[in-house]
Formats: sequence, structure tokens, C-alpha cells
Amino acid sequence: MDLIGLKVKHTTFGTGVITGQEGNCTTVEFASKTARFVYPQAFDQFLRAEDIQIQSLIAKDIKEAQRMAVQQRQEDELARKTIEEQRRITIAATPPKSNKIKKIDDMFSEDYHAEKLARQPILTYRQVEDQFGIKISGFGRGINPTDTTVILISSIGRSGGKFVYHDKWTADGDYLYSGEGKTGDQAMAKGNLALKNAALDGKQIHLFVKFSPQEYYYQGIFELVDYTYEEENDETGSPRKEYKFRLRKVLTDELA
Repeated sequence: MDLIGLKVKHTTFGTGVITGQEGNCTTVEFASKTARFVYPQAFDQFLRAEDIQIQSLIAKDIKEAQRMAVQQRQEDELARKTIEEQRRITIAATPPKSNKIKKIDDMFSEDYHAEKLARQPILTYRQVEDQFGIKISGFGRGINPTDTTVILISSIGRSGGKFVYHDKWTADGDYLYSGEGKTGDQAMAKGNLALKNAALDGKQIHLFVKFSPQEYYYQGIFELVDYTYEEENDETGSPRKEYKFRLRKVLTDELA
């Protein structure tokens, strides 16, 4: 559908005009800024066409996109179960190896769904810094916004260990990323706000899962599906409110 020139209303930026379409990306010019949105999902969350008839047509595209997303998740789940079953059969038929080297899958609790983890490419922290122009501090976890990207580095609590953050894959392949803030209720500010507004700001979200300073497993480009504000324990073990951002992979980039 050709939407160039269509007037739309945004929940925050007010009235704007669509000035560009490329693939599923729509560019809208508002009085205060120009922003990019994913079509048609943005019209279900942030935007609404002033023309009622066109909004009705867009609603049909939204329903079709939702139907296809459900179908894709079902197909992915079926493929995952098939692969997992084949893996179990292969493991059962393979002689046991030495316990000196553990598989990544055995390092985490079952609900982490390590089978979803991409194992290549693996970068060092310096390569990540050089490629994306960020500075990794501390133990390397965090939300790192740049002018064009939001770089997420996830460190995960291994089985039996204490860990303040609660990142993990879901059974259907999304990634749940805990927001910034080790103690007290997390605030929608700084990195958390940058992640929430990534789509509005036209920034790509790149995800790494860190195992050591020399092992940053690149997972690809993601989009923010939604987020919740839930009860968890902070660094001191005290209850607090924590943001949980649900991310969905849209592209596996080879990286240069």
C-alpha cells in the first residue's frame, strides 16, 4: 500500500506526514522530529491514519501480520522440536565424552533455553568496542546507545549462582533482557529509555551474550516487541521493580 503523503497521528509527537517507505520501514516527518516505524505494527501501537478508510485497510494488514507471526512461531517451534529430538537421538547414540569440557547448554538452568543461542560469530570485548564505537566497562553487561544503534550485552546467571539480572531466551525464541539498575526500583531513564525508544529513534538493536572478556557471542539484530515492569530481587536480595524487555530477532548479521 502506498502511504506516501498520508497524514498520521502519533501518541507523543502529534500529527505528521509519511515521507518515505522502504520494505517494512515507514518514515514520518513530525513538527519536532523525523522518525522511522515498522509497518504495519506501528499502527497498532503508536500511529493512526487520519483517513478512516485507510486506517481500516491498515488494520487488515495488521491482522495479517499477526497471523503470519503466529504461523511463523508455530513453524519455528515445530522445527525446534524436530531438531531437538534429532539431537537427543544423536546424543543417546554417542559414547560419553570426558567431563573436562562442559557444553554451553549444560552451564545454565533449563529455563534459559540455551538451544536458542547463536554460537558464532564470537568477538572479544575490544572487537565489540572497535566495531560499534562503545566503551565496555565493569564486567561488560549493559545497554550501550550510539547515534545509530543500541548495543545490548547480556551476562547470564549460571546454574546455582547468584545473579542480579534475569536475562534468558523464551521457548519461542524471543530474548528477555533485564533493564539497567542493580538496586532499588529500575527507572525508565538512560539505557532503559534508549532501548524503549530505539524504533522511534531509527536505531538498530544488536545483542551480544557474554561468557568472558574474550567471548562475546553475537546474536543478531533485534526489535523490541514489548516490555513489562515486574517484581524481582535486586543485588542485595531486596524486592524491587525490574523492567523486562522482550526482544525478537529480525536479522542475523554476519558482522564485518
